[in-house]
Amino acid sequence: MHGASTRESDRLSDLLLRRGTITRDQCDQAMRRAAAGEKLGKALVDRGGLTPRALMEARLHQVQQMAVSLFEWEDGDFVFLESEAPQDEGVEVDLPIATVLVEGLRSVRNLALFRKRIPFDWWIFEAISEGERSPAVALEPQEIYVLRLVDGERAVGDVIRLSEFGEPETLRTLFLLSTVGRLKMKARPAPEVTVAPSANGFAGIVQRYNGMFGMVYQYLMKEVGPISEHLLARSLRELEATYPVLFHRTTLGGDGTVDARLLQENVRSLADEPGRAALIQGLNELLYAELYVLRKTLGPQHEGRILRAFREARPPGDAAGSAA
Repeated sequence: MHGASTRESDRLSDLLLRRGTITRDQCDQAMRRAAAGEKLGKALVDRGGLTPRALMEARLHQVQQMAVSLFEWEDGDFVFLESEAPQDEGVEVDLPIATVLVEGLRSVRNLALFRKRIPFDWWIFEAISEGERSPAVALEPQEIYVLRLVDGERAVGDVIRLSEFGEPETLRTLFLLSTVGRLKMKARPAPEVTVAPSANGFAGIVQRYNGMFGMVYQYLMKEVGPISEHLLARSLRELEATYPVLFHRTTLGGDGTVDARLLQENVRSLADEPGRAALIQGLNELLYAELYVLRKTLGPQHEGRILRAFREARPPGDAAGSAA
């Protein structure tokens, strides 16, 4: 694995100075040689300020620090470049993805992010059997403690009440345990989609679609975990290009639903006559997009299951969402 960063704190020289591995004088001499075209690592080793082993350990810590810093981001962009090596390969380090995930989650300071990932206290987690687990990750004592509170019957709210660590830290630990393959969400029957009296009005339409969006979100979360949030959010972002007014500033909530108040504001910006039709068409396309994500990620049999859940939850005579 290679890493590159524009942050000063991620520079190899700064990292070595902070850790006390080299002195300021050794750093200055190495930086002058690097400015003349020599690789920084070679300059440090040649001057006797660093052993090859210490250089590799520092490189590993440097790349891990870069990767862990990403966990504080709430949004960003990425791109995959196939068969394209880094411009300056430097020294390659062996950094398992599981290590990055664990250390990143342990270091997150904005604990509110974990409530967004586990939005409902009625969710139930269960332990994954030893034979089905991902490669072993060493757990810390507080993580083992929370893991023992999960019995497949207690809801998230119950685990929080029993835990000595409080809600934010307990949610962090539950999310970490599910991410590293020690816990999974327990299957539960699909919730019923209730219909408001004004079934054909704005509130009734959005409520019914949100019921289906929520079901897709819960199904994906149960099967593939937190990455489902990113997959579904990307579908919404792509649709914003087709419906720039309807989906302006719209995001998916922690339960997979769209903000009804924001949608209503956006609909008011449309011409009066096509507003309702545009709303239904846009929400229908978002539902199609989410079902496509589900089918592509899990397979057509899983799409069939969620469609059956839609039909079972929809009251007789309900027309909205029939395109699903």
